[in-house]
Amino acid sequence: MYMGMVECRRVLRPVTALLLALAVVLAGCHAGRLRGENYDADGAPFIRWEAPAGALQADAIAAEGPADTARVAFRIILAGDTGEPVPEDPTLAAIGQWAVPPDRAAVLLLGDNLYPSGLEEDNRAWGESVLRQQLEATSALRIFLPGNHDWGSSPRDWTGDRVIEQQEFVLDWPRGEVDFLPRDGCPGPAVRELLRPGQRMERGIAVIAIDWLPWFSEVHDGSKCPGGEFGQRIDDAFAALENHYVILASHYPLRSAGDRADLDRGVFFDILVNLYHLLLQPRSELTLHHPKYVDFAEKVEIALGRHRPLVYAAGHDHSLQLFEGDEVARMHIVSGAGSTGKVTRVTDLPETIFAHAVPGFVVLDFVNLEGEGDGDPAVPVVRVVRTGQETPVFQMRIP
Repeated sequence: MYMGMVECRRVLRPVTALLLALAVVLAGCHAGRLRGENYDADGAPFIRWEAPAGALQADAIAAEGPADTARVAFRIILAGDTGEPVPEDPTLAAIGQWAVPPDRAAVLLLGDNLYPSGLEEDNRAWGESVLRQQLEATSALRIFLPGNHDWGSSPRDWTGDRVIEQQEFVLDWPRGEVDFLPRDGCPGPAVRELLRPGQRMERGIAVIAIDWLPWFSEVHDGSKCPGGEFGQRIDDAFAALENHYVILASHYPLRSAGDRADLDRGVFFDILVNLYHLLLQPRSELTLHHPKYVDFAEKVEIALGRHRPLVYAAGHDHSLQLFEGDEVARMHIVSGAGSTGKVTRVTDLPETIFAHAVPGFVVLDFVNLEGEGDGDPAVPVVRVVRTGQETPVFQMRIP
């Protein structure tokens, strides 16, 4: 009996040591997570009323609803992660109501246009029906950007075939203007001018789209994509847009306080998640703190820091977030709440202006201050629209 107990202790000691080491590792993983109140649909949004220097609340140019466009020279809808709509989807319906008038509006669909695995051959009819819902939401210009799910649900799917199939389906759409940027599974930058300088306002408006996924993929053949160093290609894109407001659009955010930024869900739940990733599946490189994500984010920030676009707009995190400007952009926007069933948690960071985990999207209006004729001065105004509410839940001028 005694010898059996001794032998049992000898076996248990390394097991206990392993469990203690594992607990330390898991606790360490938990310690780095974002903590804070979850601003979900059960409560009010986070709003930092003390606006950053130079930012004015938009009381004088506030919109009461989507049809309030008398002074709007051009309107851009920023809506991400719309790839799981329900029949007669209310968010897509709201996008259609806000994208007016169609000849002075554009909708940027910020990736993950089709869950869970892009346009698959064995489920193509269903995939096309989902894309068709988004295409039919409005007759305004629709620009689709690819997200990681549009490439496929796992890295082995990231050949580029599915995203090119989606591109071809979108570009073949017979009604109204549509675009897909960047094309052919390439990272970009790809440029689309929305408004020429002097056309309804003094400055023009342009979108520069980039896709990070080709950089993460190890199975995509990028030999047909334009070559050259990423920063130089960004410089070349901005060189032709010196008299434009520029919106840099991608599926992948540089700032976020949501699940993709490793939001704290509570110590016990987080330990289970960490154990799953430690034993069964490596943590995704598409989370904001993964070394590969950080590395490419630094490349993007360095390139944009030489030009500082008006907005860096992204989806990926399933919430609505506005961040104050920095050396990279005059405002960071996360608009990834386009599918009601996929809205996730969000908290706030010191630079957060607005945060809410509810279905909806962000509207970027360019508002004429002195009249309605061509060439009038215009200011950019950002509005947050919650699905089911006519009036924006938040709006302000971009400083």
